[in-house]
Amino acid sequence: MKKLLFSVLLLMCCLCGCSADEAAKITITDKQYETDYSIVNAQLLQLGGLTDEEFQEKLNTQLAEKLDGAIAEFDSAAHSTEGDTSAKYTFDAVQNVKYNKNDFVSVVEERYIYLGGAHGNTMWYPLNIDTLQSKTVALGDLFENDGYKETLNRLINEQLEENPEEYKDLWAKPELWQSHQTDFYITDKSLVIFFPPYELSYYARGFVEFELPLKELDGYLKEEYRRLVPTDRFAANNE
Repeated sequence: MKKLLFSVLLLMCCLCGCSADEAAKITITDKQYETDYSIVNAQLLQLGGLTDEEFQEKLNTQLAEKLDGAIAEFDSAAHSTEGDTSAKYTFDAVQNVKYNKNDFVSVVEERYIYLGGAHGNTMWYPLNIDTLQSKTVALGDLFENDGYKETLNRLINEQLEENPEEYKDLWAKPELWQSHQTDFYITDKSLVIFFPPYELSYYARGFVEFELPLKELDGYLKEEYRRLVPTDRFAANNE
């Protein structure tokens, strides 16, 4: 059957506490539709107001194509298994803006897909953008040298030791490796390292996160990213 419902919601997001020239304009488009066998609720994030319009257009195109491709893949899988379950198959994508100031944007797309079975799968897709230099940022890009891994591993180990109850159900020790892509996002106060379900613990445990204070990383960050470290005035206003 044809798609029954389609709606679009535009939301301009500029996080509080930042001036217009420091924050990107974020548009979130909400696309929803339902068929006889599936339900899709997908938010698409698009950036505006960047100085580098070519980078902005390229990035927005990539984000749109990536989400459209994921939905098309879901539609194909849902159609091929139509009727295998009494529950409708589900595709949800939500954009969580974690940081948008100091010429830096950090967003996590939370995507949940159910195609039958005991439960669906949830994944987080982080997007970290230096709007000043017009580039996406990997974890290693933030730091002066590879020595940052030892520092982050040390801080993570300290959290494990300080909060044994919170992490008692981990079946593997979290550690950053040269060959392993480490997922992260930025908040007002922290660099947050996260690991998906099944990597360190069982599915119901969810994502395992470690909030590492940016102030403790100040000496390891590249000069251009020390702007992410909160000032005493900002920290006081948010306590």
